[in-house]
Amino acid sequence: MWRKTFISTFIAQVLSMIGFSFALPFLPFFISELGTFNKGQQAFWAGLVLGSSGFTFTFFAPLWGIIADRYGRKAMVCRSMFGGTLVLLLMSIVRTVGQLVACRLLQGILTGTISASIALVASVTPEERSGFALGMMQAAAYIGTTAGPLFGGVLADLYGYRVAFRVGALIVFSGGILVLLGAREIFTPPSNGKEQSPGLLNILTTKGFLMAVVILVGVQFSNSMISPSFPLIVKDILPSPEKLNSITGIILAASALAGAFSAALLGHTGDRLGQKRVLIYCALGASLSSAGHFFAFNIPLLFLFRILFGLSVAGMIPAANAIIYNIIDREYIGRAYGMASSISMIGFALGTFSGGAVAKFTGLRIPFLAVAFLHILLAVMIRSFVKTKN
Repeated sequence: MWRKTFISTFIAQVLSMIGFSFALPFLPFFISELGTFNKGQQAFWAGLVLGSSGFTFTFFAPLWGIIADRYGRKAMVCRSMFGGTLVLLLMSIVRTVGQLVACRLLQGILTGTISASIALVASVTPEERSGFALGMMQAAAYIGTTAGPLFGGVLADLYGYRVAFRVGALIVFSGGILVLLGAREIFTPPSNGKEQSPGLLNILTTKGFLMAVVILVGVQFSNSMISPSFPLIVKDILPSPEKLNSITGIILAASALAGAFSAALLGHTGDRLGQKRVLIYCALGASLSSAGHFFAFNIPLLFLFRILFGLSVAGMIPAANAIIYNIIDREYIGRAYGMASSISMIGFALGTFSGGAVAKFTGLRIPFLAVAFLHILLAVMIRSFVKTKN
């Protein structure tokens, strides 16, 4: 049974991420259609828009996690995908930056497909296959974000961002239908005596949980800190804006594809060699490749360092999720991943805001140096505080 649920959820997650990434990576460009902004202001608003969903997600993810543990994880996957469909449709009709921010806030409330899908797969997967399954679910996200920007960028160049949002909504909706019809979950609600235990505080204080969450926060922060700047750097380098969305999409797609292979391979490697080693090597690789962006003043170099960054960062998320899987009771895996996702989204929100602000006041490339330093710090913390069996 777990294989059928895994396959259905895996494909649905791919579709979900394709749909979301059809237009969301191009929000810094879309903002220019909603007002008149200079380069610094555009980066600042991009940070605000991209980060808005992180704040509402932070508050609602634990609630959805608790509901998942009480009523089932499959329902939460469907909720997140159908909610995402609604949000993307609303984004296609916004006329001001304020309305776009409101849509992103709503997205944080209703969505969260990755954490919901991971909780569903984790709840039905045998322990000896956990690293593989969680790695593949992370790979699904990267596969989706490979195809999404690639085709979404072409569609945006041909027909505009609003059409890309609508097509993306249809793709996310199809993912929700696939889970609704294809996933199977034999769910047994906790007994009344156990339903309230462990609470969120108990989960947070479980040995090893907090460090895993710190890693997820760091990864989310670093990924999001460079998000407002990266498309604008591509725009600066390109001599002609005619294929701006297509070329940006190709670079992001290649990075995501590299991340998909990395997440799947390193998820399996972590099961055999230990999650700690994977985390340290990936953090160091992310630091070097992020610093490389600062010195990339042509498209081929930018392309190279973006791929290397995708390879490095992608291996950290399944490793951290596997640590959580190995220390939390299966009955409460939904709320554990909900809490982890909630806290990590603080990193996402703060990353986009700070990335946009830093880019506005110090230049578009400075956030990449900050991210490089952050990953050095993460590597030191992982080496000192992460404890695994091997």
